[in-house]
Amino acid sequence: MRWISGLLIFITLFAFGYCTSLLRTPSENKNYVGNIKGNGRDSLIVTLTSIPQEKQRTIKATGEITGVFKNGLVTKANSQALFYFQKNSISENLNYGDKLCVYSNLQEIEPPSNPDEFDYKQYLQLHGINYECYTPGKDYILSGTNESNSLLQFVNNSRKKLVSLLNEKIGGKEAEIASAILLGYREDLSQPLTQSFIDSGVIHVICVAGLHVGILFIILNYIIIFPVKLKYGNQLSLLIILLLLWLYALFTGLATPVLRATIMFSFLTVGRHFRKYTNTVNTLAASAFLMLLFDPFSIADSSFQLSYLAVFGIIIIYKPLQSVFKPSTLFVRRIWELICVSVSAQLAVLPLSLLYFHQFSNYFILANILVVPLLAVVICTGIFFFLTSWIPYLSFASAWLLQKSLLLMNTIVAGVSHLPFSVSKGISISNFKVILLFLCITCFVTFFFSKRYNLLFSGLAVFTVFIAYKAIEKTAHLHQQILAVYNIPGKSAISFISGESCLLPFGKIDSADIAFHIQYNWWKLGIKNYRTIYSDTNATLFSGKLMLQKQFAQFNNQRVAFIRQNTDVPSSSANKLHLHCIIVSGRYDLDMLSLKNAFNFDTLIFDSSVPDYKLKKWEKECQQLNLPYYSIKTQGAYIENC
Repeated sequence: MRWISGLLIFITLFAFGYCTSLLRTPSENKNYVGNIKGNGRDSLIVTLTSIPQEKQRTIKATGEITGVFKNGLVTKANSQALFYFQKNSISENLNYGDKLCVYSNLQEIEPPSNPDEFDYKQYLQLHGINYECYTPGKDYILSGTNESNSLLQFVNNSRKKLVSLLNEKIGGKEAEIASAILLGYREDLSQPLTQSFIDSGVIHVICVAGLHVGILFIILNYIIIFPVKLKYGNQLSLLIILLLLWLYALFTGLATPVLRATIMFSFLTVGRHFRKYTNTVNTLAASAFLMLLFDPFSIADSSFQLSYLAVFGIIIIYKPLQSVFKPSTLFVRRIWELICVSVSAQLAVLPLSLLYFHQFSNYFILANILVVPLLAVVICTGIFFFLTSWIPYLSFASAWLLQKSLLLMNTIVAGVSHLPFSVSKGISISNFKVILLFLCITCFVTFFFSKRYNLLFSGLAVFTVFIAYKAIEKTAHLHQQILAVYNIPGKSAISFISGESCLLPFGKIDSADIAFHIQYNWWKLGIKNYRTIYSDTNATLFSGKLMLQKQFAQFNNQRVAFIRQNTDVPSSSANKLHLHCIIVSGRYDLDMLSLKNAFNFDTLIFDSSVPDYKLKKWEKECQQLNLPYYSIKTQGAYIENC
C-alpha cells in the first residue's frame, strides 16, 4: 500500500508548490504597486536591483519600488519595474543598490503586437516585472544612500574592474568573449559575434552555466589537494571548493544557470565527501526543487528547461552511448567522449531548441570538439591572468596567452559558422509536434540501448504521425491567401501572402525589422521567399492572384487601396470605387470625410506609420462618421484570409 503514502506526499508537495507560486506572484501581494499607483504620474521610492546598463540614449536598470507617496504619506509597496533613465552625468554614475525618488508614470509593458513575435511582456512577468517607465533627468533624485548588500556591492565593483582590466590588456572581440566566459558579462557582446556562436552551435560557451561550473569544479578538485594531509584536510578541501564555487557564482552575477549548476555541484561535493551513494538524477532533481522554491516561475523559463534537459540527457544517454565504441588510443577516446557528450545533450534538448530558436546547427559536433577543450584553456588562463595582473612581466605573458586562446576560439567559431549549410534556419514547430518529437526520440534511444523492437515500432508510429501532421500543414501553406498589415513602429508593413511566397509593396522595411517583428510568423506560415517593391508599379503576380496598379491592388476577390499621400484620393466622386479596405499611411493629411466621399469601403486600416496625434484625430472622425476602422498601433497586426 506504499502508493497511498506516495500519493499523499505528491498532493502535499503539489499544494505546497501552488501556495509558493501564489505567494511569489506580484499581483497577489497586498502591496502590489498596481493597486496603489494613480492614473497619472506618481512619486516612487525605488532601489536599483540590477547593475545599470548603458543603452544608446538611456540607462536601463531594474528597480524595486518600496514606497509610493500618496496624500503626503508614504504607502508601502513591493514590486519590480524596469526603468529607463535619460542619459546624463547622474544616470551614468548610478550603481546597483542606489536609492532614488522617482517622479514618473508607470506603464504596463505592451504585449506583442504581431503574431508569433517574441513575448517580451511574458518574459518580464516570469521575472516578476510588470511595469516600465521612462524617466527624464529632472524627474528623479538620488537619496544619497546605497542599500545594497556590502558583499554584492564589493563583487559588482570588482567585476567592473575586471571587465575594464580585460578591455585594457586584451581589447577587441577577444575582451568581449573573455568578459562573457569568465565573468558572465555579456552587455558588450556585439550581435554579429553572438550570432556566429549561435550558428556554430556553441552559444553555451559564452553563456556562463553548468559547463563552466563543471570545468571549474574539475580544476579545483585537481588543485585543492594540499590540506588533505592535515587533521581536518578533507573538511578543509570541501569548504574551500564550496567557497570558490560560490565565489565564482557571485562574480558571474548570480545568474540563474550558474546558481543551478553551483547548487548541483555543491550537492555532489558534499555527497562524495561523506561517501554516500549519490543518484545523479536525484541530485539534479534536488537542485531543481531548491531553485523552484525560491523562484517557482523558473519552470517556464527556456534556459531553465534547456539546461536541465541537457544535463538529464548527458546523465541518461552518455554512458550507454560511450560504451558503443571503445578506442584504443587516449586522443581518440577523448574525442569520442566529447562527441558522446554533445550528442547526448543535443538529443535531449532538440525539440525545445527547435521550438524556441527555430534553427539547428548542422556542425555542432565539430564545433564542440574544437571549442569545448579551448574553453577549459580559456578558463584556466583567465584565472591565471586575474591572479597575476599586478605582476609586471607575468601579467603580460598571461594576457598574451589568454588573448591568443580567445583569438583561436573566435576563429574556429567564425569558420564553422561560415561553412556551407552550417545552419538550418526557418524551422517552426508547434507544441504538439514538440511532444511527438520527444516521444519519438525516447522510443528510438531506448530501443538503441535495449533492443526491444516494440519500442522501435512505437517510435516509427509516432514519427509517422509527425510526418502526416507536417504534410497537412504543408498543404495548408500551399493554398493560403493572406493579407497582413504588421506593426513595425513608424513604418508601413503590408504583406500579400500567396502559398509560400510573400510580397511587401510600398514599404521600406529592412532585414532587421523583418527579423525582429515578422520573421517568426513567416516561418510558421511556411514563407520561403519574399519580395519588396519600393515604388509605385503596375504588375501581375502570384500567377494572376495579385494585381497592382498605382495605389490600388486586387488580391483574389478583394480590392485594396493604399492612401499614402493626399493625391491618392481622387477629387471626383461621381463613380465611387468599391473597396474591401483602405490602408492609410502617415503622410496622408486630409480628413476621413474626404475618403468617405471618394470611396465605398468596408474597413479603414491605419498602419503603424501614422503619428499619434493624427491617429487620435482620425479615430474621433471615424466615430463621428460611423466608419469602421482598425488601428495597427493600438490593436496589433491585421491578418485576413482572402
